[in-house]
Amino acid sequence: MQRKTRLPLWRRFCRDRKGVALVEFAMTLPVMLIAYIGMVEVAQLVMINRKVAQLTFALSDLTARVQSVAPADVESIFDAGQSILMPYDPSKASMTISNVVIDSAGVARVCWSNQRNSTVLARGSTVTVPDSVRIANSSVIMARATYRYTPAVGYVLTGELTLGGTPIYTRPRNGLAGGTLNIEQVKRTDANFCPTF
Repeated sequence: MQRKTRLPLWRRFCRDRKGVALVEFAMTLPVMLIAYIGMVEVAQLVMINRKVAQLTFALSDLTARVQSVAPADVESIFDAGQSILMPYDPSKASMTISNVVIDSAGVARVCWSNQRNSTVLARGSTVTVPDSVRIANSSVIMARATYRYTPAVGYVLTGELTLGGTPIYTRPRNGLAGGTLNIEQVKRTDANFCPTF
């Protein structure tokens, strides 16, 4: 007798469809949350990477527009460049601006370099520049910027990511001719013309 009453109860339970939507939602919720958080992280990554590219271009462009710069002027260019990164933390950015002179043999050397949160390039050190930039007896402004980004969720899996780092080269627009080869360049007020390293 007891068995007969339990069987219909079990059949009713198996046929009951109440709560199916709740169970399905509970099963798909983790997947939806991971997808949403992943999309937010990728969007942040793309936005910051774009801002770093804009920052690098701005550093190079602002410096190439002038005839000469004082160290305080370069600091002002760094300050102006940091405003591009807003609303992101500018203290996580590293920036370098260098005047690179290419001599008659096609060797690119640093004439002067300024940095913020980065390593300064020594005067006279050789740098590798693309063939399209390496024109004998010329100069370029080389700017490089990076940003240290730590994903909010991916910190455990990926750690800190460094975005940017690709240099941008700009020819001086209004430079001064000087040095032993009379090369047009942006002169820093506290340094001699190059290639007299």
